[in-house]
Amino acid sequence: MTPAAAPMPLRRWCLAALALTVAGFVANALLGPLNQDEGWYLYAARRVMAGEIPHRDFFFTQGLVMPAVYAAFGWLWSPFGVLGGRLFTAALGLAAIFVADGAVVSCHKRADERWLARLVLWSLLGLSLWFTYFTCIPKAYALCALGLAVALRLLSGLREGGGADPLCVAGAGATLALLADVRLSMGVLLPVVGLWLLWRRDWAGPRAWLWFGLGGGVTLLLLFVPELLLWPEGFREAQAFHAARTPMGPLGAAGCVARVLRFNPLLTLLCLLLGWLSVTRRPALKRPPADRAPLPQLWLLCAAALVAVHLLAPVPYDDYLVPAVLPLAMAAALGFTLLPFDTFRLALAKALALAAFALTCLGSPVAEQWFAMGQDRFWPRVKAEPDLFRLRRAAAVARAAADRLGTDTIWTQETYLAVEAGLKVPRGLEMGPFSKDAPRADRSTPLAAWAGYTFALRFPDLSPAPDRAARLATLRAAYPGTVATFRDFGQHHTTLTLAERTAP
Repeated sequence: MTPAAAPMPLRRWCLAALALTVAGFVANALLGPLNQDEGWYLYAARRVMAGEIPHRDFFFTQGLVMPAVYAAFGWLWSPFGVLGGRLFTAALGLAAIFVADGAVVSCHKRADERWLARLVLWSLLGLSLWFTYFTCIPKAYALCALGLAVALRLLSGLREGGGADPLCVAGAGATLALLADVRLSMGVLLPVVGLWLLWRRDWAGPRAWLWFGLGGGVTLLLLFVPELLLWPEGFREAQAFHAARTPMGPLGAAGCVARVLRFNPLLTLLCLLLGWLSVTRRPALKRPPADRAPLPQLWLLCAAALVAVHLLAPVPYDDYLVPAVLPLAMAAALGFTLLPFDTFRLALAKALALAAFALTCLGSPVAEQWFAMGQDRFWPRVKAEPDLFRLRRAAAVARAAADRLGTDTIWTQETYLAVEAGLKVPRGLEMGPFSKDAPRADRSTPLAAWAGYTFALRFPDLSPAPDRAARLATLRAAYPGTVATFRDFGQHHTTLTLAERTAP
């Protein structure tokens, strides 16, 4: 394979991977199962649009940056409800892959190697329905992945002996500091990257760590000092919420890793292959570009730090590791170009892309969830319509009932229903089933909706609530006038009841 002959056919493969990635994002936006977190993230953004501040005006378990970002673009997504939020989030996820692509490509001088690395990266991330689903639904992962990709792209200007723009290095520190106020666990990247720059100062330059520290430190002060001084109670309660979860222990962490490996088999196999070749050196990998050689080391350190801190969480869900997969895939894509035998690399890259597409279509559990709701004994439970479509139907009925009753508020812990219907929830219910104190329904809220998550959790450890049956009975008594019911509604497909108060 000559450098001149490779780019054109690989370019077509990369464009095909890009088109399939966009299709995956759109399919997940339309068909992906609903998640309770979508509701309270989007509702928090709407409250910020209305002039309120998380931790001061309402309980919120994450930092201030994500609601602020979504509020700034609320004019774009908010008129379209949950689908608008999903499409905006998908744009962030797609941008994260593009920026990561730029960081990987900048490490190559030959055009054929650039297109080779690009094809592998898009196959590992863009053709993973697991990655595109969790960077499509409105949770913090798309913004975290984009911020991490931006920071690593800014640091990709580092070269042997220094030479990177100090503003870029400081910008990387500031970006990672912002991520710490999206999800506090992302803050682990600041000391990891800072210490790495200090350790590799002979390569990165004697002052790179200092510029990085200044950018990150000043941003942390600007973000957290006002929070801690003005709204310390809200910040403390948010952190106490995460710490109060009942730990799942080592088996929970092992299950998290197993699910990530299951959902990303090609990334797992490629990392194992590259690791085995690095250890055995038979055949030996090619040397990376001398002026960028340590960058993959930094990417792997970031991935390892994120995996470690999230596996230490009391309840480690597999989606916590979504941001960690991005730098790991970047390192794998760069490592792929170091494989010996040019012809072999080209054939293997195409095979990898085809395998990723085949797994997406035929073997991804995410695609199965588009159409099925699990199994009832012998029979698969097939959806009558996508979850989002059922949400939109229920929201239309709720909106019509609210207009008839002359209210703009609905008592519900199904927060995505309120978002979709363009309604408010009573103060204290902004976090849906994770709300600190679910207020009692009163006559100021003539409309209510409840489903399988209502009163299901006890705050703050989120264990099953022992008094759920009694609280539901009280709620039903307060709202005896059933407006509509929707079976197989929302996350895990419970029954939604929409009801109103009757005349006293």
